[in-house]
Order: sequence, then C-alpha cells, then structure tokens
Amino acid sequence: MLVLIVIVAFVAFAAFAGLLMSGLLSREVVSEISVLNDSGSKTALVVYQPGFSSFPKDASYAFAEGLALSGWRVEITTASPKAPVDLSKYTLLTLAYPVYGGTAGTAIVNYINRIGDLGGINTLILACGGGDTGETLQLPLSPLVLSANGTIYNELSLSNQDSSALDVARQTGIDIQP
Repeated sequence: MLVLIVIVAFVAFAAFAGLLMSGLLSREVVSEISVLNDSGSKTALVVYQPGFSSFPKDASYAFAEGLALSGWRVEITTASPKAPVDLSKYTLLTLAYPVYGGTAGTAIVNYINRIGDLGGINTLILACGGGDTGETLQLPLSPLVLSANGTIYNELSLSNQDSSALDVARQTGIDIQP
C-alpha cells in the first residue's frame, strides 16, 4: 500500500512539474474587460490569473458580483498585457490568482510589475488554492503589492475544497461598500 501511495505521489508531482515547465500554469491569457453594474457609484477593477481549474475565475466573478450587488461598478479581466495599468479611475483593485507550490502565478506578478506604482490604491488579494486555506495562500503576493506602493485592504484565501468558497467570495464583495 505504501509503495502505491509513493508511486501516485511521484506521478502527481511529475505531472505538476511538467505543467510548470510547459508554462501552462503561468501563461498570460488575454480577455476583454467585462463590466458589472455599469451605473455603480465607484469603480473597482478585478484582475485575475486563470488557473489549471476554473476556480480562480469563478471566485473572481463571485467576488465581482458581490461588489456589483453592493453598488460598485466593476470591471473584470485577466492579468495580461491588455489589462488596465492606469488605475486613476479605480477606488479598489482586486488581484486574484491561483496558488501553486506556495507561490503566486507569473501572470499576476507580471501585471503588478507592468503597473509599477500602485499609487496607494486599496488592494484586495484573493488567493485561490486547492487545499486548506491559511496564511500560506495569502503571503506570496502581499510583499509585492506593498513594495509597489499598494495598500492591502484585505486578504482572502479560498479553497476549491470548501463548498462555500464562492459564497464567501460573493459575501465578501457584498460587505465592501463603495
């Protein structure tokens, strides 16, 4: 039995390493900007890095829907060279990303680096993991946001193993008043 567990673990690790090396987990996916609640009183920008599963996208949209329900105008897009870098019209920035191996994805890091100076904007970090939630999911992006002159408004770690994760994301958005 132990040998079978070791073999399965090795195969899983090899598959994960292959995905990392192929760039599949860190590629920058270009998408259009979707707008939720065009008549909202303040504008939030949600930028997410897609993951191996749909969970980071689903969590980002659930959060954005919550913001829209709370009265925000929300623009949502992927972390890519086409994502907005001029943050002057936004009051809130949300950065969502999958966590693999305890690190933030390359696309979201590249996006922050393209902006350069976040200008003190309130930033919510949304870490999406496949296991337990906790500080290990929150920490990878926080130092980069702070060094880019961002203000950490909140950090939220969600796990795709938690059946209420999307409800938590939506409620967190609802709780943030414009």
